[in-house]
Amino acid sequence: MNPPMNGPERAVFRLKLAAAMLLMFGWGSGQAEPEPAAPQTFSPDTASISPAVKQKVLEHMKQTNLERLKGWPGIIFYCPVEEAENPAVRAICTAVNADVGNLMAEHKVPFQIAKSSFDRHFLPHMSGRLLLVVDLAATPAGDQPAAISAEVQGLAHYAHAVNWSSELYPESGGKEKSPLEVPQHVDALLWESNFIFATAGDQSTLVEQSKAAIEERVRNFLAEFDRINHKR
Repeated sequence: MNPPMNGPERAVFRLKLAAAMLLMFGWGSGQAEPEPAAPQTFSPDTASISPAVKQKVLEHMKQTNLERLKGWPGIIFYCPVEEAENPAVRAICTAVNADVGNLMAEHKVPFQIAKSSFDRHFLPHMSGRLLLVVDLAATPAGDQPAAISAEVQGLAHYAHAVNWSSELYPESGGKEKSPLEVPQHVDALLWESNFIFATAGDQSTLVEQSKAAIEERVRNFLAEFDRINHKR
């Protein structure tokens, strides 16, 4: 049996034990310390989605988008003429407005033409119809090179939209409400298609091309609107 050690003896013993362990592992003997382990690296997940699964997802998304167009009682169409400052924009919208009636008639869709920005905001609110708006932008008249861009958008107007996350918060109890809890007038984007044309010359050369591109997109929208509402 080892005799008991007092405090100083225990301290010396621990130091000797530590030194022996260092010598055992080669530390403190002039031997170089081992190289630190290389950091572990991770490769990105390379698992791919099969073409069949991708196609199913795309078909589901397309059907979901179509369902958003279902049940609306008609369309308010807006392409700025009276308020257009650019002559090319004014010429394009004048021509499109003259043809849009025929496009709507092909699909038997009730519609109105909004003649001003006031009509654009007022008519969907009062009629409950979907808004099909052409948002045009063009380089200043006379500039070369020139460009014209457009977004054709199907918008649904909601007069009392409230953010769903407001349900997560308790009642304000007389305090000022969060904006999430206050019903808002909003236009929700349900459908869109856009383009941009450019030329080294004057923008007047883009007018007919832009008109045709807008009408093509209106036809595409009406075809989808008709298909989901009449199951064709």
